[in-house]
This record gives sequence, structure tokens and C-alpha cells, in this order.
Amino acid sequence: MEKAGFPLVKPRFSSFPKITFDVDELHLEEIKSLPWKHPITEWRELGIKHLEIKRGIGRHPVIFIEIGNHNYVIKELGYDVALREVNNYKQMLGKGIHTLIPVGCVAREEAPLQVSTQVGEQYERNIAGHTVTLLVDRVLPDSQLYRRAFTFENRKRIWDAIVDLFVEMHSNGVYWGDASLYNTLIKFIKLDVPFIGKKTQLKAILADAETVEVRYTLSDSMRYADVNFFFESMEWINEDLRSEGILRDEFSTEMDKVYVRENYERLYEVAQRSKAFEQTSSLNMKQVLGTVREAVYLDTLQKHIEEHKWYLSEQKRSEIRFSDASQDWLSNIFIPMCELFKAEGVVDVFPGKTASDLYVEIMTHKYYLSQKKQSDVGMILAMRNYAKQFGTKKPPRGFWQRVSRKMLKILGVREQLLLNVRFNTEV
Repeated sequence: MEKAGFPLVKPRFSSFPKITFDVDELHLEEIKSLPWKHPITEWRELGIKHLEIKRGIGRHPVIFIEIGNHNYVIKELGYDVALREVNNYKQMLGKGIHTLIPVGCVAREEAPLQVSTQVGEQYERNIAGHTVTLLVDRVLPDSQLYRRAFTFENRKRIWDAIVDLFVEMHSNGVYWGDASLYNTLIKFIKLDVPFIGKKTQLKAILADAETVEVRYTLSDSMRYADVNFFFESMEWINEDLRSEGILRDEFSTEMDKVYVRENYERLYEVAQRSKAFEQTSSLNMKQVLGTVREAVYLDTLQKHIEEHKWYLSEQKRSEIRFSDASQDWLSNIFIPMCELFKAEGVVDVFPGKTASDLYVEIMTHKYYLSQKKQSDVGMILAMRNYAKQFGTKKPPRGFWQRVSRKMLKILGVREQLLLNVRFNTEV
């Protein structure tokens, strides 16, 4: 039978299944050695080493395997969706968003499906797609993590991690589309903190990118739709746990939702303002301050760099650019001060604070005291007053005098004049 002049093409069934690989070259040899001509649900019987890892609720077959030098997660789904998911992961990782690490996509094309139509029997391609990602170690999936009885204080650590993931995505124009605890992994990771070193932090990792849309910008309505959908997912987990007979404190209370909403709004604003500040200053905020969690930090830096810009312009008797002043301040003030705080043990007086935290908070305290006194009190006296009010450990005798002398070498003549004016006076 022919239609519109074209012959009906019957497939050669003996040529199936056909396997196509779109995989990172580093992993291609290992991935090609797997029995792709069989559905992944049959691999255990074929001798492929499976890892016994409990997973959350999912719509698609998923296996965890070990082969060669790597552990992989393989998910079977529609081929077009698999390609989109892998591409989404790659784009998000390029933007600094924490997601699964994609290895690639593998297609298994079976014999075409015969379909009856009004004009006769036709054939449709029958392709199964597979996303291959590296297994994230030492994480607890939602099926285990959310079954534990957490207090509100402990739950806040999870919400902080989730909010950070939301802000990472939304500030980079990424719409989640299926924002849910089911689609995240929670893990303790070590982050590099400027002038401190490694610091352990709870982090949420996006573990499903099928519905993700990577855009240039994201509207407020799409952002709020994501967050509101996430609130619904909190309710679903409570229902699932109750249906399994697991009794525990709920975490979809209004208090939890208010905490997530307020912190999301605050940190999204910080992220947007950080971008604007980076454009004018040419500074990388993560390299300078690490994770900025308060907008007042940006206000303080803006003021302090403006002061430094004025001082440099006076010295050179010509106006200099804000970005040039920013780089000079970074090299000659901020970095030396943070290194001093770390080397001399100032951070030990304030457990939980990083050197960059201390610098900004002392500067903020300086502006507060200067307004109160109606004159600049200087950074050294501001630091002494800040330590008196907020320090939790008492340093040894002579500690602050030694630190002050070293600060003067960094801050210069202007700070010495301010110190002389207020010598032996209380701030």
C-alpha cells in the first residue's frame, strides 16, 4: 500500500535493538561495557553489581551500579526527556548550581511499534532513553531523612539548604517546575571559606531535572509558583508518612513555611544586590565573603569602598573609578585584615564567625558608633567595642594591643590620627 506517492517502509526487525551513546569520553568505555540491549530492570540477573541504596519515590526505573572505578545512577525514561535532563544538568552546573553530575545519555531503540490508522498499518519509533549520572555518596534520600523526628531547630538546617538551592536556581534564571523534597538530596559538604579554609555545611543537591527550564531571567510569578509548589510537596510527604504509619512531628506547619518564605525573600534580594555590586566593583562576592546572607554586608562594603575611593582620589588629586578603588581596597585593606584576624586568633574570640564576617560586622559596628558619636571612631576602637559586646571568649592580656598595632600598619596614618584623638577614652 502506498500513500501520497511514498511507499510504506517496513522496518528490518533483525537490526534491533540499536544502542546509541552520548556519553562523556572519560566514562565511555565503562558505560559501553554494560548490557544495554536489555532493560535495566534485568541487569541484576545479568551479573551487574548493584549498590543497595534506598531511593525516594520516583516515576521511572532507577538502578545504582558499580562498574570499573565509578558508581553510577541510571534512570530509564523517554529519550527526548533524558536528553533534556542531561543538558539541564550541564547548564546548571555551569552556573554554579549544585546538581547531580551528568555522565551522559544512552538510547536503546527497540523494534518499531505497529500502529493501526485510518490509512492502514504504520510504524512508530520505539526508543527508551537513559540518563547516567555519578552517584553522590554519603547522602540520605528523602525516604530516610524525613522519617526522622526533627525538632524545628534541626529542620531549619534543612530549610536553609533548600532555600540556598532555590536562590541559586532563581537568581540564575532557572525554573524548577517540580520543586519538591522528593527531588533533592541532602548532604554535608566541605566548602572553601575565604581566609578560613574548609567549613562543613548542609547542602541540598538537585536530583531531578526533567521539568527544569533554564531561562535568561525568571519572572516573580514563576519564582513564587516554584516556592508554593514546594509547600505542597511538604504536605505530600507528611501524608505519605502518615499512610505508612510513621508518626512524627510534622514539618509542613505554618511556622516552617513562614521560615522558608522569609529566608527565601531575604536571600534572593541579597543575591540580586550582590550581582549589582559585583558589576560596579568587579569583585567576586563568593571569593571575598563566601556566602553573603545579609544585605547590610553589601551596604557596609559599599560605604567602606566609597571611603577608600575618596581617600585614594585625594592622594592622587584626581577621581578614580569605583572598580579601581575596589581592587585596591581588596588587595591592601580587606585581604590583609582578614589574614590578620585569622593569624592572630581574633576569629577565636567569636566562634562561628569567619574572618570576612568579622571584618564586615566590625565595619558595620563602626558606622553605628560613628553615627552615635557624630564623628568617625575608627576601626580599631570599633573592634574593641564590638569584642566587648559580642565576644564570647576572653583573650589573654595584651592581645588587643598587639592586634591593634598590626592593624595600624594596614590601615595607615588616618586610623592612627583617629586613635590619637580618642586615646584612653571610652567609645
